[in-house]
Amino acid sequence: MVKQAREAQAAQRGGRPKSEEKARAILEAAKDLFLAQGLHGTSMDAVAREAGVSKQTVYGHYESKETLFRACIRSKIEEFGFQEEGLPGSLGPRALLLAVCRRFMALVCDPDVVAMYRVVIAEAVSHPRIAELFFESGPVATKSAVSAVLGELSARGELRPHDPDYASWQLFNLCFGHIHTRLLFGLIREVPPEELEQQVGRAVDDFLVLYEAGRPGDGTAGVGRSKAPK
Repeated sequence: MVKQAREAQAAQRGGRPKSEEKARAILEAAKDLFLAQGLHGTSMDAVAREAGVSKQTVYGHYESKETLFRACIRSKIEEFGFQEEGLPGSLGPRALLLAVCRRFMALVCDPDVVAMYRVVIAEAVSHPRIAELFFESGPVATKSAVSAVLGELSARGELRPHDPDYASWQLFNLCFGHIHTRLLFGLIREVPPEELEQQVGRAVDDFLVLYEAGRPGDGTAGVGRSKAPK
């Protein structure tokens, strides 16, 4: 049924080149299989069957199962706008960080993302490479996009000079609170919007206590522009 639905959707998108349609079908099939069976339990033969293409076609688009897995993770974070050029940049620090953190929490609370976290955790001990691939393609890539935003705020003199990579992890952890843990453990199926908004607001306010320029005693009041350390 899933395969038939995927083929019907592809038929409706007649404007796309055939190779692009096949690449998308392969990616969607791989996502379903990785979630159901894990990376180790999924073969490229199974992906080809699920996508309705030949194994040669799968390898023509994705040279290895690791490449395909990375592409699945990357497509998800891009779906939520976590490319450097996809994040808003013209807002003030609090409004900008609220927008970024809302996207981040929408990403990590997405049911497919929660399910993939569980799959990776279950396989990580016996297959540590899977955890490495997930971490590099998901959390690290997301962090890099947010680091660029924090670096720009610092360059504009709106955040005090800091290490953007380190600060990005701090911001993520403030956002997580206990929400993500409860989702992973299945204690809740979704987060009430008002609770999510309250968590994001508190995280941003706490982050700005640490990093906002011009706060009493931070030594940057009146500074026009400051460079973030490289």
